Amino acid sequence: MELFEEVEVEAYVYPTEDIEKVKRAMLNLVRDLEFEAFDRGDYVILTGKTKSRKALSRLYELFRGQAILDTARSFLEEGYFGEEIIIRVNKQAAYAGVVNFNEESPLGPITIIIRTRDPGKLMKWLAPRTKDGVPIE
Repeated sequence: MELFEEVEVEAYVYPTEDIEKVKRAMLNLVRDLEFEAFDRGDYVILTGKTKSRKALSRLYELFRGQAILDTARSFLEEGYFGEEIIIRVNKQAAYAGVVNFNEESPLGPITIIIRTRDPGKLMKWLAPRTKDGVPIE
């Protein structure tokens, strides 16, 4: 069974921002995105979608590299609704290749929506529970 069916990433892009930089920030978090942009006048809604098996491998690496498994786990659990897990991360941090769950930013967050039939299994893989920083699941 697949861990997830689809990953969708979304951000508002404001006139002061470079859409290519926002795409780069999104790709720093989720691989193999296919982008669409929707012009809303004052801003553009940029969405990226993928069904690639490697889509979440970057988040997997970042959560471990930054030693934030417990934090990531709590945000995944908080954002879990039915067959979707929704997390929001800081756009500037993502551009720098870092996950930061502090979404307070005048430019708005990057929203990641993971569609999965087995959220428990996905969370165990992506951000297992830890003891003293070591995964125990």
